[in-house]
Amino acid sequence: MDERRRGGTGAIGAWLFGAAGPVEPRTPAEALGLAEEAPGLQRLREAEPLQLDRVERLHAAAQRAFERRTGEAVCRALEAAVRAGIRETSAGPAGRPPGAGTGTGAAAGTGTGRLRAEADGAAQRLAADAALAGGRGLNTGLAFGIVLSPVVLVLALLAGRFLPPLFHAAIGCPEELILMDSLVCFAGGAMGAVFSVIIRLRDAYQLIRPAPGRSEPADIPADPVQLARMMRQEGWYRVVVGWFLASSLFLLINGGILTLLTPPAAPEDMCGPVPLSAAGHQALIKAWFFWGSVGFLAGLNERWAYGLVRRGGEPRPADPPAA
Repeated sequence: MDERRRGGTGAIGAWLFGAAGPVEPRTPAEALGLAEEAPGLQRLREAEPLQLDRVERLHAAAQRAFERRTGEAVCRALEAAVRAGIRETSAGPAGRPPGAGTGTGAAAGTGTGRLRAEADGAAQRLAADAALAGGRGLNTGLAFGIVLSPVVLVLALLAGRFLPPLFHAAIGCPEELILMDSLVCFAGGAMGAVFSVIIRLRDAYQLIRPAPGRSEPADIPADPVQLARMMRQEGWYRVVVGWFLASSLFLLINGGILTLLTPPAAPEDMCGPVPLSAAGHQALIKAWFFWGSVGFLAGLNERWAYGLVRRGGEPRPADPPAA
């Protein structure tokens, strides 16, 4: 039972955080049980030095894949391609072109062609794996921010109720309504920030494109586990930005600095010695919808805070050249 539970916990952890790769990745030669100086491998290296170097880099990257199944499938495909290439190029002696004087040039071309085709397929699968890692990390960060929002709201309500008596003070009805309005606006900011990220992220491949001015190998995407970790931080960071934007707008409106938006009812109008009437309850509900909408609109502006998800899919403006 304990082993099954640990296995389930490990599966959830791998789904959220990615598979744990080896500390020292194996080379294709080690996976095939060959020495680096094996004659067949040396002939293949002489015949296709660029392709074999590309395969080795892809093989190492596949062992750090986010999903274990993807990494294992890519490694097996690349190892089979290397084995086929060694078999096809072993007909010619070392130092001579593959198939020279042996009538096996077409066969050797088939082996090295498979090497190129498998490398192209591996590059595509690793790019998809990195995009999946980035998208899953971002979604996890956003979900964490959404779950954290009500926790912060409850803590704020408890602080507003229990802290004043410790200082021999008390908050009245208007102050309680203002606190409730601020928390509704706060929650609206979180929802607006999440919605803003969702509508801008049209394609998960946006997360693995190199930033402007940076160049990365076309075949080797970023480390998917590290990318997922960064995107988790980016996700909840966006929710926090929405919190601050909504809180700032709430302060500007209630402080009388921003007069373009006017609350439907003042807290003083809804407090009194008699219970709220039907009209008072309706005004209270309208006030909550008002502040929730204000917070939502404020949270939409999280896009102006630069981060890993670039604003509107546009490149970050370049710095002016030095004089």
